[in-house]
Amino acid sequence: MGDNAGFDETEAEGVEALYTTEAAERRRAFVRRQLDPNPGESVLSIGCGPGFEPAELVETVGDAGRVHAIDASQPMLELAERRCDDERVTLAHGDATDLPLEDASFDAATSVQVYEYLTELDEALSELRRVLRPGGRAAIYATDWESLVWNVTDRARSNRVAATWAGHCARPHLGSTLRKPLRNAGLDVERIEPFTVVETELQDSFAGYMRAIIRSYAAEHGDADDAEAWGDDLRDRDDAGETLFSLTAFLYLVSKPA
Repeated sequence: MGDNAGFDETEAEGVEALYTTEAAERRRAFVRRQLDPNPGESVLSIGCGPGFEPAELVETVGDAGRVHAIDASQPMLELAERRCDDERVTLAHGDATDLPLEDASFDAATSVQVYEYLTELDEALSELRRVLRPGGRAAIYATDWESLVWNVTDRARSNRVAATWAGHCARPHLGSTLRKPLRNAGLDVERIEPFTVVETELQDSFAGYMRAIIRSYAAEHGDADDAEAWGDDLRDRDDAGETLFSLTAFLYLVSKPA
């Protein structure tokens, strides 16, 4: 889900599978539409994960454009290398709080579910501003995990699992609170656009992968019995044709003053 150096190979492959879902594809298309890259532009992908984003962004910048992608996870970069077989794409190991890039070197940038995992948010946003050219823009996508909704039998148990899951990132409510840090970093907020994933089945879906990820995390960091029963309940709801999953995130389109 972003700039996370803690991914091992198995976890990275799990994220890669999540990113192949139809909902993840729609999310990437939504981010590209909001950023609206132009032919010939240089675009930075911060926390590129398994490489879907840079591989798709490069198709929008034409022969004269370029995409530079960084991630803090070596297993993620190895997956991205297999996907980004294009001389216009460069991949590098890097941290969002200390970008290994020159000042004012990019026309545009993307960051999808990266900043919510960082404790040093102000430093990361300062780095983003530094590498953007005057007038450059960025599409920053962040989730407020309080928006997560499941159809469950036991609401109290589901709330306990959700409370445990909130600990998986440093800023679980960043999606709804990001405007002030952006302004403090000297970036202009042009607009904020919501993006909601709604799904009604678990098989090969974004919801199905999220169920597995959340159950695994909650079992390890909370009550394992709760996590197992919660996951079983979601499977039973699915077998009955009663799955309902919804998650809302927010895209902040920002610009660096000219």
